[in-house]
Amino acid sequence: MTQHRPQDCSSHNVAQPTDPKEPLGLKRRHFMGTALALDAAALLAACNGGGVGWSEGDIAGAGSASGSGSGSGSVSPPNYPCLVSTWAGTGANTPLTDGTGATATFNTPYGVVVDSSGQVYVADFANHAVRKISPQGVVSTLAGVGGVYGTDNGTGATAKFSNPTGVALDNSGHVYVADHANHAVRKITPQGVVSTLAGMSLKGYVDGSGGTAKFNAPSSVVVDSSGHVYVADYGNHLIRKISPAGVVSTLAGMRAAGYVDGTVGTAKFDGPSGVVVDTSGNLYVADQNNRCVRQITPAGVVSTLAGLRPVVSVYGTGTASKYTSPFGIAVDHSGQVYVSDSINCQICKISLGGVIGTLAGVFGFPGYLDGSGATARFSIPFGIDVDSSGQLYVADYGNNRIRKITPI
Repeated sequence: MTQHRPQDCSSHNVAQPTDPKEPLGLKRRHFMGTALALDAAALLAACNGGGVGWSEGDIAGAGSASGSGSGSGSVSPPNYPCLVSTWAGTGANTPLTDGTGATATFNTPYGVVVDSSGQVYVADFANHAVRKISPQGVVSTLAGVGGVYGTDNGTGATAKFSNPTGVALDNSGHVYVADHANHAVRKITPQGVVSTLAGMSLKGYVDGSGGTAKFNAPSSVVVDSSGHVYVADYGNHLIRKISPAGVVSTLAGMRAAGYVDGTVGTAKFDGPSGVVVDTSGNLYVADQNNRCVRQITPAGVVSTLAGLRPVVSVYGTGTASKYTSPFGIAVDHSGQVYVSDSINCQICKISLGGVIGTLAGVFGFPGYLDGSGATARFSIPFGIDVDSSGQLYVADYGNNRIRKITPI
């Protein structure tokens, strides 16, 4: 099935998909409600001018996932020196254009992943395509057609996606895609051949093999060293697992939205938007509507790594910290975790000691500015990934650009 989606945009340069088949159309998504993203104009208004307060000093509200608590403390979260630059994108969400660096265009990029050779793959949401950026900054289209959505498998431009939001890589160079509005997980070979790994075009919840399984608006994927694919099943409030043989099972969560730590069979999530795995097999989840980062150990225990349910954003230590909207998540080889706090337009870092600090972005002030981490500005940063040298790549959704953060 192939259809054309209009390329119009709002005053904030964010495309407005209108397809009635799409259950979570951009205009109908609530950033802290029942779906994945807020209408860009409303989101920018929410964070413009520091609409949500925070403090780097006194910390209050530390509690447990299954109950409540109170407390206070004082921390001085670290700042991490870095430089922010633009890796690719003009900033205009005009029809898909390949090219080098600032000559290429994206239309609300959602997800990014970088391979060991420095090639970056992008889930180009409103272009319904998966893009590729070479180490030299040359942007090409790996699969999909700009402005055309559908469910077709095939090679390159013969394949179709519908609002892809997440991308991941395995050890053999295959790309896995969270095909959000198709409620499926797709697979792209290094030769550009697209197939459907699991799921179908109708949302639901079914464990099973390949096309018999069902998802509800999957938002993110990651692959471990053994070839297992983990899926943040946003609409089902679950973390799902796909075996190398293509069998889908439920790893953690209970479908009903909630906030409970514990074993994988009793834990609850509320709109998990990002998932990543470290070298030890621990999963980290950006639990968006619970405004926190969760950890799932290989033994099947779910805990809260950072953040708490209250709305305000406070960066401190562990559960004394609070995120307004954690969306994208990445982990480096040493186990340090990075989070995009999208509504606050910042990228944060969780140290091995559990201390959360600002890496880049000005709290609550969306915009577009390259420079030092302390002065750079983002506009609704979503997906992030980190390469072997510690450089981060950011899908800067509201700016229609891919940004790069280099430690100094």
